[in-house]
Amino acid sequence: MADRLSGKVAVVTGGSQNIGAAFSRRLADEGARVIIANRTRSSALRILEEIEAVGGEAHSVECDVSDPEAIERAAADIEARFGGIDILVNNAGIYLHDHLNDVTVEQWRTQADINLAGVLFFSKAAADQMKRKGRGRIINIGSAFGQDGFQGASIYAATKAGVAQMTKVLCLELRDFGITVNCIAPGWIATDMNAAMRADPEGEFSRRARERFGGDGVWMEPEELAGALVFLASDDAASVNGVVLPVDKGWAAY
Repeated sequence: MADRLSGKVAVVTGGSQNIGAAFSRRLADEGARVIIANRTRSSALRILEEIEAVGGEAHSVECDVSDPEAIERAAADIEARFGGIDILVNNAGIYLHDHLNDVTVEQWRTQADINLAGVLFFSKAAADQMKRKGRGRIINIGSAFGQDGFQGASIYAATKAGVAQMTKVLCLELRDFGITVNCIAPGWIATDMNAAMRADPEGEFSRRARERFGGDGVWMEPEELAGALVFLASDDAASVNGVVLPVDKGWAAY
């Protein structure tokens, strides 16, 4: 186990599977006390056991990030139990793939509440604690789709573009308190959420990925994002602020 983040309290929203699980494991490996904020505690048990089995420290709190009041309760619980948040990873998100003719108000609200409002209100709650500490790191998880359009992702892309812009605004509002706010914009990450689309090599999702990327090598594993996360959470990134960092195998270069 490393100690780059030794003793830091790191909260990962949606931290029990796929990208979130990779983040939780790596933060624990770097010495952080990891708090997984999930809708239900039971969903975090497997990753908690994995982290503890290799000598890391991990806990969970219940939190529906689409509910600002639930965020306030979770943040207060974390401060009372662990002394406050040092690192916040706004990872929880949802992608509902639908074209314009098929989108519904419910799909808009679901994605906007989780992907955008959840980031804003958890950042607000964490920043209050970080101000009292005089230091903090907020790392938002955006998407390549936040900078680059893709058919069937109008709502998702809009929310992730919002996360990128919110990152810049919060950077300006919080920098005088020793708090940095940055964003990772992942490329095409293999997760449970896109498994069905990846399984169809001739489907729109896979076909357009090949057309844009120039081949089949676009897909990444969740663990490939973790190095960038640790850097942004560490003292090495003290002067990196308001940045949207693509981690995408060069997707943005196309």
